[in-house]
Amino acid sequence: MKLVHVDAYRLMGHVDEVDDLDLDSDLADAAVVIEWGEGLAEQLATDYLLVRLERLEDDTRLAHLEPHGTWTERVAELVADHPIH
Repeated sequence: MKLVHVDAYRLMGHVDEVDDLDLDSDLADAAVVIEWGEGLAEQLATDYLLVRLERLEDDTRLAHLEPHGTWTERVAELVADHPIH
């Protein structure tokens, strides 16, 4: 599967800038990862997975998954198949 990565940190926060990247053409056949895209990326599709990383005191990271649309079922299946201990 193709992976498309965008670092939206450099964008000024305008939806038009995300639209200019033409990412919606990649949504059907690629995993599109948008860093720092909260508030912008959600406008590309109703089915998306928001991943929030939390830095713990021991400098490890904890990933919080916030599924939307079809990702709700996909994440539920993933957690059922791979329980976290």
